[in-house]
Parts: sequence; C-alpha cells; structure tokens
Amino acid sequence: MSNINVNKWQISRRQMLRGLGASISLPLLDCMAALPAGSKPKRSVFLYIPNGVNTLTWQIEKPGADYKLTAPLMSLERHRAEITPISGLHHPKVIGKQHNCDKVWLTGADVPSDGGAFRNTVSTDQLMAEVQGRFTRFASLELAVEGHSLAWSRDGIQIPSERNTRTIFNSLFGVDKDPKEVQRRRLTRRTSILDIVMNDAKRVNNKLGSEDRTKLDEYLTAVRQVEVRTERAETWLNIPKPKIPAAEEARLTRKLDMTQAGEYYRLFYDLMVMALRTDSTRVITCMIGSESAGGAIPEIGISQTRHGLSHHNGDPEQLRRLTMTDTFLVEQLGYFLDQLKAHQE
Repeated sequence: MSNINVNKWQISRRQMLRGLGASISLPLLDCMAALPAGSKPKRSVFLYIPNGVNTLTWQIEKPGADYKLTAPLMSLERHRAEITPISGLHHPKVIGKQHNCDKVWLTGADVPSDGGAFRNTVSTDQLMAEVQGRFTRFASLELAVEGHSLAWSRDGIQIPSERNTRTIFNSLFGVDKDPKEVQRRRLTRRTSILDIVMNDAKRVNNKLGSEDRTKLDEYLTAVRQVEVRTERAETWLNIPKPKIPAAEEARLTRKLDMTQAGEYYRLFYDLMVMALRTDSTRVITCMIGSESAGGAIPEIGISQTRHGLSHHNGDPEQLRRLTMTDTFLVEQLGYFLDQLKAHQE
C-alpha cells in the first residue's frame, strides 16, 4: 500500500460509532416512526488534514489484512478491527493544484490552474445530509479547528463553518433564555427580511451584466441557505435540546486554544462525539488545519506551519518535523475513535 490518507477517511456510523449513553435524554420525534423497524441511523464524519504528509514514513508497504502500520499511524493499531486504510485515491482534475485540495476534496470539481473564476459543485457530506438530515435538528455540522468549511451546497456555495467551541456547544445544547414566542418572532422577522432581500434582488437582476449576475446569484444562494436553516430552526423550536450532565457541560465548555493543541483538538472531537451520541446531527465535516497558515503545534516543539513544513525540499530536519506533526494528528484521531467505541448503542 502507499499513501493511505487518515485525513481523508470517512468514519461511517456502521463501523466506528457506538452512540447514546444512558445519561443523555433525547426527544422522541414523529419522523423517527418513518425509519424501518430495526434499522440504525447511518452517520458520517469527514476530517481533513491539510498539506499532505511525509510519505517516506507514512506509506504502508504490504497490502492485505496483515498489513503493518507505519510509525506515524501506530496509534491506530488498537483500532485495527474497525479501520480500513485505503491508498491510491486522487482527484484527476486537481493534480498539481495542491493548494486548492481542501475546496474540492468532497466535490471532485475542476479547479482552474490559472487562479481564475471558480464555481464548485455539491459536496458528498451535503448529499448525505439530504437523506439523513431530515431526522435531526441539524442536517449537518460544519466545523473547523483552523481554516474554513469543507461543505458546499448544491449551488456550489461554501457553507460557513464554526470555529468557536463555545458557540458550537451552545448551538447543540445551550438553553435559550428567551421564551419560545420571542424566539418565534425573531425567526419570523428574519424570514421577512430575507423576503425583502430576495424581492429587491429580483428587481435589479435584469439590469446587471453577466459577471454581476453571477455574483448576485452566489449571494442569493447564501440567502436561501439562511432561509432554509431559519425554517428548520422554527420547526424544531418546540423540541427541547438534549440535556447534558453538569460535569460534561463543564468539560465541553472549557476555553482552550492552539497553545494547548492536544486538548484543543480533543475538545473538538468530544463535541463531535456528543453531537452524534445525542443524534443532533448525522453528518459532520471538520477541517483540522488551514492549507495556508495553520498547523503549528508548540506543545511538541513545532512552531512552523504545516504549509511551511510541506515545502521541505527533502531537508531531513523538515521531514522529521513533518512526521512529528503527522504522528500527533493521528494520535488525536485515535482519541476520537476511542470515544466513539466507548459508548455502546
């Protein structure tokens, strides 16, 4: 095998997740009755590590069930029964355009090599969300430790991601202090504003040139995404969010940053696990680091960005540091799998 990509694994619900602890209370939804008897939810998590890896220390050389994990991947040995390393996958239209890989990893779209205008297509996670999202409060969850979103709508518009862990927690489990009627009026007002924006845009659309029409179309697509999420929020307004034990809430609302990289990554993973355990969503994307300026890990002595390390030009010291960061990030993935396996469904 060569070039297995931990950053490009889909962690399927069937293989990796054992959800739902007894301490989590879930609302019984009418839509649950639509599931066939005995069926289990299908869940997917997409994690993206930017800028490649040190392939000299990464590649698995022997194929088959008795393959041997290399040093950076060794922390996954305890999960051998649940993982399938896959090599040889690539997007033919992205070869030589590595700085755009994050944009098209889940879409496979063609990126102009000259840096010209680019319109993406729908990402895999959003196709899954169209099927599984109707059963959950959030059709999908877009996160980023650093960088931006990996998710793209059917119109090829990037869906915003959230990087603030406290905001993520509040969205999933926070209690709104305002009464439901106040919240409902707020959502209705937002819908009215969106209607005005759409009507104004239609009036000026015919007066614009082709380039401006394209820009306006992208803007209106973003508006429609807000509209859909607003309608969804109103639908779920009368359904309580899952209750989290006080100890769990304290752990999930800690204030951390990249100066405590290990704990910071694990906090994101803990939030993902809790979102899946409570069936708040069944589709998650998370960009682990920025393609351009992220990925420094001071706690293991790496002050360079991952992008900088990827331009190693064969320098042994740079390659050693890149392997250190590869190993560190895989260890965090191993922690994520530990947490998923710890909860029996």
